[in-house]
Amino acid sequence: MISVFKPSLVSRDYTNATLSSSIFQFNGSTTNTPEIPINYTIEGLTRDVYPKPLHSHNDYWRYHPFYDALGAGAVSIESDVWYFPQDYELERSDYNKSNETLYFNSDEIYVGHNQIYLRPIDTLFNLYLNPLLTFLNFANPEFQYTQQSGSPFENKKYGVFYNDPEQQVYLWFDFKNDANSTYDQLKKQIQPFIDKGYLTYYNSTSDSFVNNPLILTITGNLPIEKVQDEETRYLFLDGPLQNFTNGTSEDDLNKWSKLSRVVSSSLESLIKDDNYQNSKKSNFTDSQKFKLKEYFDKAHEYGLKTRIWGDITWPINTFNSHLQDFYILGSDLLNVDDLQKAKDFF
Repeated sequence: MISVFKPSLVSRDYTNATLSSSIFQFNGSTTNTPEIPINYTIEGLTRDVYPKPLHSHNDYWRYHPFYDALGAGAVSIESDVWYFPQDYELERSDYNKSNETLYFNSDEIYVGHNQIYLRPIDTLFNLYLNPLLTFLNFANPEFQYTQQSGSPFENKKYGVFYNDPEQQVYLWFDFKNDANSTYDQLKKQIQPFIDKGYLTYYNSTSDSFVNNPLILTITGNLPIEKVQDEETRYLFLDGPLQNFTNGTSEDDLNKWSKLSRVVSSSLESLIKDDNYQNSKKSNFTDSQKFKLKEYFDKAHEYGLKTRIWGDITWPINTFNSHLQDFYILGSDLLNVDDLQKAKDFF
C-alpha cells in the first residue's frame, strides 16, 4: 500500500539552504537551541509499516535518521553522540570561502559520527529524544469512563508502531568521547521518559526486569562502573557477544545478563579463526554458520538479544546472503546501513 500520510520534512541539506531551512543554519551562538519541528505523526509514519528486526546503523548518513528508521520498520536505532564538559568554538572557511563560526555548549549532547562535522542544531534532543517522547505521549493517553471512575484500557504502556503498538523499540547511544561525563548528562535528558514510565529497567535489589516500550543501550565507550552502581538501571550496556561461549565463566555471563539487553560483536571477532577473510568475498561456510549459531544460542540462554556489526556492505548478493544467514541462525537485530535495501529484502 502506498502511504498518502507521509509529508516531506524540511531539508537538512546545508549546502542548499533556503529560507524554510534557515533553522538548520543555527550556529549555536544563542542561549537556547531551537527545536526542530516534528512534521510526522505515528499514523503518518508507520500506518503501512510492519516492524522488522533491523538495527539502523550509521545514522549520520541520513537527513532524518529517526524518522527514516521508523519509516522502514527498524525496531532498533543507533545514534552517535558527543558530549563536551566545556563550551567550545569551531572556526573554518565555508564553501563560499567566507568564515564560519560554530558554538557548542556543555548543556547539549550532539549527534554525528565525526566531531568536525557536528552542527549545533543536531542535538540528541532534536533528532531523537523530542520526537520519540512526543510519539510515546501520543500512544499513551489517559483514559477515563465518562460516568464512573476507572479506565477501559489495560494499565500498560504502548510503543510507536501503528500496526504493532506492543513492539518495543531499542534506542542506542554510541558514546564517542568521555563515557562518564556523557552518561551523567544523558541521565538528565532521559528523565522525562523515566517519569512517564516508558523505559525498560532492571532493579538490582529485587533482581528483576520491568519491560516497557523503550530499551536504551549504550555502546562505544562504556561507563561500566556507573551502570553497575545503579540500583535501578534505565540505561543498559552493549555486552560482548564474543564472550558468550562455553569457555566463559557463568559468573561473567550472569553479570552481563544484568547489565545488558543486547550483546553484540564484530563479525571478525566471532569467526576470525575460521577463514574470516574468505567470508568477505563469499557466502558463509557450514563451519562458520555453526560457530555463529553457538554464540546466538548461548546469549539467548541468558535472555539476551544479539547483533553483529562490521560485516561487508558490498557486493550486494554476498551481503544479502550474510543477512539472511544471520536471521535464520537466530540473530535478533540485523545491522544495516542501507535502510531501503534492507526493507525491500524483507
